[in-house]
Amino acid sequence: MQKAGILVLISIVAVGLIFPGLGVGSSSEEELCVPMGEITLAPPERDYEAKRSAVEFPHAVHFDYNCQQCHHTWEKEPEILSCQTSGCHDLKQTPAKNSNRPAVSFFKNAYHEMCIGCHKGIKAERKKLIQSGRVLKGELPRTGPTGCTECHPKE
Repeated sequence: MQKAGILVLISIVAVGLIFPGLGVGSSSEEELCVPMGEITLAPPERDYEAKRSAVEFPHAVHFDYNCQQCHHTWEKEPEILSCQTSGCHDLKQTPAKNSNRPAVSFFKNAYHEMCIGCHKGIKAERKKLIQSGRVLKGELPRTGPTGCTECHPKE
């Protein structure tokens, strides 16, 4: 019985490789291209002097999350715009207190709030699970980096 299941699985994968257009959800002529490896998150090259190195972001590690958690303005259309697109997180410094722009308009604040905030939340949840004394099935949720040099290694 197990051999039959494995054979079916291999057949499905083979058909998918030979005829990629038959895949589930490929009803549109345009396909969403999702980066699988690491994405380099870097500040704008012009008019900004970075104090730390760029971040190598492991995109595929985050596929368990809903895309809109990070890409909050994406409307499920094929193109995802850069976080530094005009009107989003395009400022090169924290806006003045009397500005009508929120602090996350500064790209650095947006990344730090999103990434570190999420990682700290996962850490807190993990700590709660450990302290609960419950017997868990499977692994505890992995946490991401929360310290400067964990994301920005020294060059």
